[in-house]
Amino acid sequence: MVSLANQQELNNALEKYNGSENGHWVLLTYKTPTQLQYKASGDGLQSLSVALQDNEVAYYKIRLEYNSNDAGFKDGVIGNKANTKDIFVAYTGPSVGIIEKGKKKSHVGDVKAFFQPFHSELTQTSKDTKGNFTEAILKDRSGPLSGSHIID
Repeated sequence: MVSLANQQELNNALEKYNGSENGHWVLLTYKTPTQLQYKASGDGLQSLSVALQDNEVAYYKIRLEYNSNDAGFKDGVIGNKANTKDIFVAYTGPSVGIIEKGKKKSHVGDVKAFFQPFHSELTQTSKDTKGNFTEAILKDRSGPLSGSHIID
């Protein structure tokens, strides 16, 4: 089981998140091997990429707004509310050891409870914004019919 060190800070960040627009994110990282902490929140993939470290396991929730060119866009929705989706992502940096990956994998269920509700779940192993870590790929991979739910 994993615990959270600064619950009030996370609650404040999630409250701000709930009123946010496209691209806003909230990030949790490990303070100790079994304790998470709210680390940061912000807007856009570029700032998120800077906050993610190659040698850490982290979790974040990001809000993306779908437009008519995106798979998953719903026509005829009043106020476009159905076209905003919250995505939970479990990030494992490329420098994290295999034993550490295994230990942290068992925490994903507990971490999801901190971020409920969300529309979809992804696994991420790269933070390269010039590669597969783009808004279009996040939207594509978060679809229920996407073949892969991994951003590598």
